[in-house]
Amino acid sequence: MMAFDLRALEMHSRTVWDLDKVRRSLDFIADQGMNALILHRTDIVDRIVWPARYFGATGDETNIFERYNHVHRQLYRYTPARRSGHYHRREYLRRIIELAARQGIRVWFQNKELFFHEIFLELRTELRKDGVLCPSEPFWFEFVEAKYTELYQELPGLAGVITAPGTGESRLSIAANRCGCELCRDMTPRKWYGRLIKAMHSPITAAGRRLVVRDFVFTKGAQEDLAAAFEEMPPDVAVSLKNTPHDYYPSFPDNPRIGRVGNRAQWLEFDCMGQYFGWGIAPAILIEDWRARLERARPTGVEGLVFRTDWESLDSHSCFHTLNLANLYAGAALGRDLSAPATAIYGEWMAKEGMLEADTPENRAACGVWANRLLGRSWDTVGRTLYANDCVLNDSSTFPVGFDHAWWLAEEKNSLRDWDHSKNDALAPTEANLRKVLAERDEALEILAESARALDDPPPGLRPTALAEFRTRFDICRRYLRGYRAVGRALMLARVLSVPQPPALAIEARELFNAAQAELLSLAAEYAAFETTDDRYTVYVLLSAERLRTLHNDLSRRVGSGTAIAA
Repeated sequence: MMAFDLRALEMHSRTVWDLDKVRRSLDFIADQGMNALILHRTDIVDRIVWPARYFGATGDETNIFERYNHVHRQLYRYTPARRSGHYHRREYLRRIIELAARQGIRVWFQNKELFFHEIFLELRTELRKDGVLCPSEPFWFEFVEAKYTELYQELPGLAGVITAPGTGESRLSIAANRCGCELCRDMTPRKWYGRLIKAMHSPITAAGRRLVVRDFVFTKGAQEDLAAAFEEMPPDVAVSLKNTPHDYYPSFPDNPRIGRVGNRAQWLEFDCMGQYFGWGIAPAILIEDWRARLERARPTGVEGLVFRTDWESLDSHSCFHTLNLANLYAGAALGRDLSAPATAIYGEWMAKEGMLEADTPENRAACGVWANRLLGRSWDTVGRTLYANDCVLNDSSTFPVGFDHAWWLAEEKNSLRDWDHSKNDALAPTEANLRKVLAERDEALEILAESARALDDPPPGLRPTALAEFRTRFDICRRYLRGYRAVGRALMLARVLSVPQPPALAIEARELFNAAQAELLSLAAEYAAFETTDDRYTVYVLLSAERLRTLHNDLSRRVGSGTAIAA
C-alpha cells in the first residue's frame, strides 16, 4: 500500500537535545524511509527569540547578533539569565537543521501556545488582572507575530511549526482561562483560537513555511471549541490529531475528529515510548492496534504520521532505551506499507538493533516469529493492569498515591466516558465491576507467564546477550505488573467497601482487601530491596516502594476496620 506522505519521528526535551541522540534519530529516519524530525518543547520558540523588539531593537536587524548588539544592556537589566542562551541555542539548532538536510530530512518545531517569559508581566502590567493572567489582551497577538517573525529570520531552514493552542499545559490559553475581565467576557474560544492562529500563520507563511495546529485537548467541549476554529483557518494550515481523542490511551476509541477537519491536510500522532502504558518498563507493542487504526484512518484523508519517541516530563528516557523501540519500527513499517507482517517488523527491529548472530533472512524470520510469541500480547498484560475496565488507572504509568487520586485520574482527568458513553459506570462499586477488575489482573499475569515461556525456547540466530537482556526486561516487567495487580485490587476493593454491600459480598471484599493491603506492603519491601540493583533510573521511578506505602496508608485511613453492610 502506498506510503503516507509525511512520516515523522518526534523527540521531546526539557533542556536541550543531545546531539548524539539527534544523530541516532536522523539515522533511523533515513534508514526507515521516513522524512521528518519534530523537536518538541513547550517553550522552544521562546528559548531562541526574546523577542528583541520589546527590549529596544529597531526592527531593521536581520539576525540575532545585530539584535543583541542593540538590546544587550536592556536584556541584562531585565533578564540576565536569558542574555546569551538564545543565540547559543540558535546556533545549535541551525546545526541540527543542517545535519538533517544532508539526509533529506525536514525539521519541525512543536510547542504549546501561548508561552512567554515572566518578564513580560513586568513590562506589560495590563496582562495581569485581579491576580490572574488575561489571555484576551491584544498585546498577546502582536507578541506572537513578533516572535515568529524573528524565529524565521534566525532559522530559515525550519520546515514549519506545530502548535497546540487548546491545552492548559501552555503558559496561557483560553482553554484554561481564569480571567473574568470585559475582554474575556466578550472573547469566545473560537475567536481566540482564530486570532492566535492568524498571528502565527502570517510570519510563518511569509517565510514560505507551514503552520500545523494540534488537536490536543482534555475534554470533548474543548475539542469542539477548537474544531470550530478549524473552519476559519487558512486552507494551507494542516491539523495534527492524536490517534485517540484525549491522549495516547490504547484502550480509547479513535479520535472522533479524524476525517472531520474540512478540506485540509491531516496528520495522525502515536506514542511509541508509552507515557500511559508502562514507559517500556512493561513492554507494550501496539502493532495490530496501530494497523487497525491506520486502516480506518487512511480513507478519511490522513496523509501524515507522527511517532513520539519520548516525553518531555521524563528526563533521559525514550523508546530507544526499551523494548518499546519495536513500536517505532512498527510505525515506520506501517507508514510504508499497512500490510507489513508483525513477524517481519520484529525481525527487522532485532536485526537492526544487533540482536542476531548474523543478519540473514532465516534468522530474521525465526527471530521475528519468536518475538511475536514473546511480545505479541504485551499490550494485553499492560491493558489489564494499568487500566481498569479500559479506564486509565495510572498517573502517566506511575502508581496512584491515594484513593481520591486514583478515581480522579480514571474518571475526571483521563475520563473515558467523555468519549464512550457505554463506560459511564465502568468503575462503579458494583459486584460485576469488582469481579471484572479482579479477573483482568489475574488474566494479565497469566498472559505474561505464557508469553515468557518463549524465553526458555529461544530461536536459532539470537545472540545470547540479546536473550539475557530479554530475560532481564521480563523480570522487571513482572515485578512492575505484580505491583499494578495489587494496586488495582486494593483500590477497587476499597471502593466497594466504601458503600453498603450485601453481607456476603461485604465480608468477602473485606478479606480480599486485607490481603491486597498486605501484598502492597510486601511488594514495597521487595521494591526497596531491588533498588540496590543497577538499571535505568526509570525502572526505580516505576517500582516505587514509597508510592505503594503511601497508597496503603491512605486506603487504611479511608476504609478503616469496619465493613459497610446493606440493610
